[in-house]
Formats: sequence, structure tokens, C-alpha cells
Amino acid sequence: MKRKIFMCVVLALVLMTSYSVIAVNPDAAGSTQPSSSQNGGADETAVLKARFLNMLNHNFAYNEAFNSVEELANCSVLALFDLRDSGDEAFIAETYVKTYLYNMYGVETDGLSDINEGFPHKDGYVYIIPRGFSIYRHSIDSVTLNEDGSYTVITSVEINSHDGGETVKAKTLFVKNSDSAFGYNIVSSDIIAGLSDI
Repeated sequence: MKRKIFMCVVLALVLMTSYSVIAVNPDAAGSTQPSSSQNGGADETAVLKARFLNMLNHNFAYNEAFNSVEELANCSVLALFDLRDSGDEAFIAETYVKTYLYNMYGVETDGLSDINEGFPHKDGYVYIIPRGFSIYRHSIDSVTLNEDGSYTVITSVEINSHDGGETVKAKTLFVKNSDSAFGYNIVSSDIIAGLSDI
């Protein structure tokens, strides 16, 4: 149990610090920025963009995935792949997935034992459903502070999958969560064909 708690703390620290090593040039990152009066200046804007970019580049959930805790959990295991159980790599500890769900998406759940019905089950673990998946690499086009304090972030996204790649746009909504390791949660992220759809 102590090992699991320790690993959760290590995971949270890695996720928190990984965004701090990303260098972001505010002028190159996007044309729409919150004004200095809105967020305290260009330095804070750069930090905010780096934080959002880090979260987006660790996100595998898009569109309808946000409608289901089960689908969010199955997307989350892709970001946590390196933490698979060493004894059985088809599983990942439930505590890692629950921590990630909260830090990334603000989703709190008592447990995940009832997901992936019909697949192998192991108490305290989430089964990793074998499937192909895409890698998403975002670059920020714009960050807009909304009236309610949330942020709408438009990105260009390079999607690389086993059968090729494409570049599309994404529209993501971030809300502040001071209890999250990131300080924010992604509450929706939609892959959009073109700018006219935004």
C-alpha cells in the first residue's frame, strides 16, 4: 500500500514538473493571448500556455470520450502505459488511473472495478484493452480567457496512427482546479476538421 501511495506521489510530481521544462515563446505559440491585465503579464501567459500544452500532449481523450468515466479511464491508461503492473502488463493499478482521472479531468470515482465488463478482471487493477491508438502532438494557436474564468484553447494537432498521420484543429476547455496536480482540468476537448467548425 505504501508503495502505491509513493508511486502516486511520484507520478503527480512528474506530471507537475514536466510542464516546467517546456520552453514556450509567447509570440510564436499563438496570436490570441489573455491580456496582461487578465493574467498578470506575458510571463504568466507563457507559463499558462506551457501548462495547457503539457496537459494536451498527455491527453488521449477527445470528443465523446468525455461522456463516459469508463471511456476516460480507458483513454487514461494510454498516458500511464509505463506504470503497467510488472507482474502482468495487461493491467495497471487502479490507484494510478483514479489519480490521473482527477488531476487531468477532475473526475472523482470510488472505484473502477465495474468497467470493461467482459474483459479479464483483477482486484485493484484496470485491464488495458488491447487496441491501436494515436499519438497527439499539439501546438497552441490561441488561448482565450472566458467570462466564467475558464480558458478555451485552440490548437493545431498532429495525429499519428499506425496507418498514417494528419493535422487537424482541436478546441479544448480548461477549468481551474487548485487541487489538481496541474492546477487545471480538461473538461472537453474536440477534434475539429477546420477553423470554420470552431
